[in-house]
Amino acid sequence: MSLLATLLGEAPSPADAARGTGPRLLAYVADAASAALLNSAAPSLLPCEVRTGDIRGAIRDLARQRSPDLLLVDLSGVADPLAAMEALAGVCDPSVRVIAVGDSNDIGLYRDLRRIGVSDYLFKPLSRDLLEGALRAAGAGAAADEAPGRLGKLVAVVGARGGVGTTTVAVHLGCWLADGARGRTALVDLDLQNGTVALALNLRPEPALREAVEAPDRVDDVFMERAMVAASDRLSVLAAEEPVEDVIDIAPTAALSVLTRLQARHNYVVVDAGRAQGGAARAALEAASIAVLVGDASVAGLRDLVRLRAAIARRAGGGRLVTVLNRRGAPGELPAADLMRTLGDPPEHALPYRPVPLAVAAGVGEPAFRHCRRFREAMERLGADVAGQPAAQDGLFRRWVRR
Repeated sequence: MSLLATLLGEAPSPADAARGTGPRLLAYVADAASAALLNSAAPSLLPCEVRTGDIRGAIRDLARQRSPDLLLVDLSGVADPLAAMEALAGVCDPSVRVIAVGDSNDIGLYRDLRRIGVSDYLFKPLSRDLLEGALRAAGAGAAADEAPGRLGKLVAVVGARGGVGTTTVAVHLGCWLADGARGRTALVDLDLQNGTVALALNLRPEPALREAVEAPDRVDDVFMERAMVAASDRLSVLAAEEPVEDVIDIAPTAALSVLTRLQARHNYVVVDAGRAQGGAARAALEAASIAVLVGDASVAGLRDLVRLRAAIARRAGGGRLVTVLNRRGAPGELPAADLMRTLGDPPEHALPYRPVPLAVAAGVGEPAFRHCRRFREAMERLGADVAGQPAAQDGLFRRWVRR
């Protein structure tokens, strides 16, 4: 059965329903009347499943299962609907189209929900005509594969100089966002020849990233799915190992096209931008909502950290800048007083120098925070900061300075 026929109202065949053909609706409603109406009206439009509960049930379930194409959630009785929607956004794919229903006839709430990307808001008691209209509109958008109103967060990880652990921070941040924040995360390595993101996770990259950036007009979602390698159920890696003798120049527009497509399907897109010296890496940095600048406390590292921090602060995109002091406690680092005097403002985060757990983790392709408590605690603070989640206010760097 065709997708067009589904949207025009022809009932799907049992075989089509079993295969999940077309946009799929998952609905959570708290009252029996709304559930009965959905069970009566929705199956004639698209495959659906109706569950008893509200948006809190949707958040709980979608943290553990694949997101549907369309999601209907009940906001009735929820004290802070916008906060609940933000929590929902953290566990479902950005491509999901959401319809909200509730018992509040508030035009302000309707406008706020539309502003954050909700397709429609319906006031109870639901009418069949309004419900069918909302499902048709949302289903048509999903079928046309239009760009969703909400994109995942783009995070560019940049090193002040070589050897400060930029890839280490990018990999562990991506792992934490997938495991700790429970977000669908894409980890991208823009160094197509010598990048080590996939190597750090003991993965063999697919030979498709180069084609994606050289011919972005031929790339679709199916291509991107095949180009990525799954590190876990919520973390995928997009990387390459192209011949070192080749000359590869990624056009900035091509890189942004690929990253935007990833943002449409992921909650977080973490880019290892190296030292941001190429056009593609600089374009990613300009477009990022958060730039994570990684440096260390060596003399040369501190010099370059100050210079690059000032340059990033002047960038056109104007996203948030988070500074990370890596390898705190390493031999040869500057005293804390000299560091503070040079930097002025302290880094937001510091990661401890733990070479043995990092080496062990790299050898088995696992995140080091599974083997080192202090490194895990520091990464949790950084990850929570990037994800916008509450975290302890007293950071590792500030405790170090006071000693």
